[in-house]
Amino acid sequence: MSVFVLDRQGVAVMPCTQKRAKLLLARGRARVHRLVPFVIRLVDVNAMDCQLQPLALKIDPGSQTTG
Repeated sequence: MSVFVLDRQGVAVMPCTQKRAKLLLARGRARVHRLVPFVIRLVDVNAMDCQLQPLALKIDPGSQTTG
């Protein structure tokens, strides 16, 4: 399961795994921003310093509407 990640100013960056989020919290590099859904906020990173990957959203209409 992925954990949503925000930078220092609150801009969304690439999500991370639960294990990495736990390490960031334990080392003091992140803080819990919100519990539901679980979001962490990085303390020492700006979005300008991060490399972002292109994402694509695909919607599955389900078996009831497709032939």
